[in-house]
Amino acid sequence: MAATNLTRRPANLEMIGGKSKRQRIWESIRRQGNEFALSDIVRAAHIETETVRTYLTSLINGGYVVQTTPPRHSREKKRYRLERDNGVEAPRLTKTGKPVTQGLATEQMWRTLRLMGDEFNGTELAALASTDSIAVSSVAARDYLTHLERAGYVAIVSKGHGRGTGGVQTRYRFNPGRYTGPRPPMVQRTKSIYDPNLGEIVWQEGIPDDAL
Repeated sequence: MAATNLTRRPANLEMIGGKSKRQRIWESIRRQGNEFALSDIVRAAHIETETVRTYLTSLINGGYVVQTTPPRHSREKKRYRLERDNGVEAPRLTKTGKPVTQGLATEQMWRTLRLMGDEFNGTELAALASTDSIAVSSVAARDYLTHLERAGYVAIVSKGHGRGTGGVQTRYRFNPGRYTGPRPPMVQRTKSIYDPNLGEIVWQEGIPDDAL
């Protein structure tokens, strides 16, 4: 579950108020009205120009934004318009405009947890969270549940024992009082759990919960 890009900063350092830079850019674009310039988004989102330009390129390539006024000369500002409103959540796109699939399995598990019955194990969560396009493995589900339990999002009903075909998996129950919002808690490589809905770290290895 930890990030594989070792040069990437932990999510809690990339987000403000539980929102990533791309989310803030997207919200600023939606608020602009008919047309906007790149500088309008830079000011509104309080994000550096190059980051806004990169995400704007992704949105254009993905068909979400179109350029409305091609410059007649180099000094004229390019202007853009929101062509396809994807709703509140910022589109997750590569630079070429293709959908990003990384992290979708975690989103599906978090969304599915609220639909689970009285108790469940990792295999059952994986089966229910999987879709035709994004498969969730039992290993990933068990790992995610282990971390969610540490932060109190789920509680252990019965401890598992053994491994393989003869083993019994740990069973959990979702804690509805710990549902903080639609964005899934993120397991970070810093051995911590960051909740983007709250905009804070909710569990850190070696630190008591009441100290966070």
